[in-house]
Amino acid sequence: MIGMNLIIPLILLLMSSCAQRIKAPINRMISPEAIGYGLNMEYKQTGVSEGLLDFVGSRTDNPLKMGKIMNRELVLGLGVARTADIFIRIPEQSTSLLGIKVQVVGDPSKAQASGHKVAFTLAMGAERDSFEGTYDVKLKSDAQDFSIIHGYRPNSWLLLYDSVSLTSYRIQGTVENATPSFNSDEFDYAADNILGLQGGMELGGANFKLKLELAFQRITWSNTETKNYTSFGYALSAGF
Repeated sequence: MIGMNLIIPLILLLMSSCAQRIKAPINRMISPEAIGYGLNMEYKQTGVSEGLLDFVGSRTDNPLKMGKIMNRELVLGLGVARTADIFIRIPEQSTSLLGIKVQVVGDPSKAQASGHKVAFTLAMGAERDSFEGTYDVKLKSDAQDFSIIHGYRPNSWLLLYDSVSLTSYRIQGTVENATPSFNSDEFDYAADNILGLQGGMELGGANFKLKLELAFQRITWSNTETKNYTSFGYALSAGF
């Protein structure tokens, strides 16, 4: 009950605020080990590439104003088999993803066994949102995500890992109060096959862990030049 009393307000906080921003997480901090039955909760501070919608000149196809910020993310995972989890990622002001992780090499997290580990994840998400400002906007977002994670555990308290990810986003929307001077009242931005490279370490036992990660992202949104970002992130997790 205490855990749920903490989780529910955090979920509401992460999902409640809206902004003129299109966000794609840079850090991932995904372990190559499955839970091994049970529940896992994780709080993350992640680097995020951020694109701001820009309607200058009354146009809806301008380049996004790109930058990098830090955001929070909550991940809930459920071990449904010894080497398979289902999870939901709830990033701040971005598209939530529902997915599955399957470990194909090595023992799950609860075993804390040394050796090599390999897993892959598949996730998808779709959301609708709206925000008010100079222009009132309604939008919908779709996301697909795939990753392969490799790790090596030299002992029971340290896991080293690296991963490769490919992610695609599409953001479509309408400007509700567009004036007649606008070239269109609709916008459509996509970023296909966003490349992510991550490397990090996981410290701790089966129930409590700290993750530290350095990540790279190469991202190209519609009408916007390619951007490269690096980011350091961390995560705290608890397993039951």
